[in-house]
Amino acid sequence: MQEVGVPQAAHMLGVTPARTRQLIDAGRIDARKVAGRWLVDVASLPSAPRRGRPMSPRTAWALAELGEGRRAPWLRHDEAHRLRARHDVLARDPAPELLLRSWVASRAERHELHSTAPDGLLGDPRLTLSGVSDPRSGMSARHQVEAYVHADDLDAVCVEHLLVPANPSDANVWLHAAPLLPGRPVPLLLVAADLAEHDGPRELGRARDLIVRVMAEDPRPWAAAAGAADGLARVRLALQPRTAPTRAATGAPTAWGPSRARGGTPVGRRHATTRGDHPEAQP
Repeated sequence: MQEVGVPQAAHMLGVTPARTRQLIDAGRIDARKVAGRWLVDVASLPSAPRRGRPMSPRTAWALAELGEGRRAPWLRHDEAHRLRARHDVLARDPAPELLLRSWVASRAERHELHSTAPDGLLGDPRLTLSGVSDPRSGMSARHQVEAYVHADDLDAVCVEHLLVPANPSDANVWLHAAPLLPGRPVPLLLVAADLAEHDGPRELGRARDLIVRVMAEDPRPWAAAAGAADGLARVRLALQPRTAPTRAATGAPTAWGPSRARGGTPVGRRHATTRGDHPEAQP
């Protein structure tokens, strides 16, 4: 039996180590703990090969913005150019849903939960519906809820709605705890990635359809805007601290804020309310 550590298993799966540990806890891959360290049975890993190394969170969120035809102001010009190239790779890939799922795995921590009254979550203003709960997904998800929640609000939402961790077969709530909330509607590439993580044939098929739809629109204005940025603005962007993006109440993220959560996990300010919050507005 061949065994590897969590980092190696995550690399093979194309997901983050945290997501790999979630799969272990859920019993979806076989592992045993030796001297406090998980050893994963390679034979229990899904047969689909790793499609690509996960992007950093800031790049994953930028790719979602690119899909909407918006530029990500926290990226430098050279980073934006490389991301545009990866966007084109995604457009040509024969299984883009698997590639996207691997690339943006770090955008949020996915929690599989169970609720006896999931419909009560639909009106919670702390949640931004996505995945199977987004009408554009075409999924008939009765009594199921999928949404993004700010990482700071996750515990409170779970307590107030009596959410408990669940095995994949029992889960009816999926929360993506992220350092920011996407705008409404959620970027289609995020909806597609959320669907692809369900790993069912129907969800994967719908994820592919959404990616094809995004690529057909070909948001070239974003690339043009990024290329037209003057040199001074690019210098200002490069000097900005980059830990987590901030977002206004709706629309695109506006900055990559300096705050960090406990343990060094990046957490962005949720609302950019002043001109000074935008990286290009800094003196």
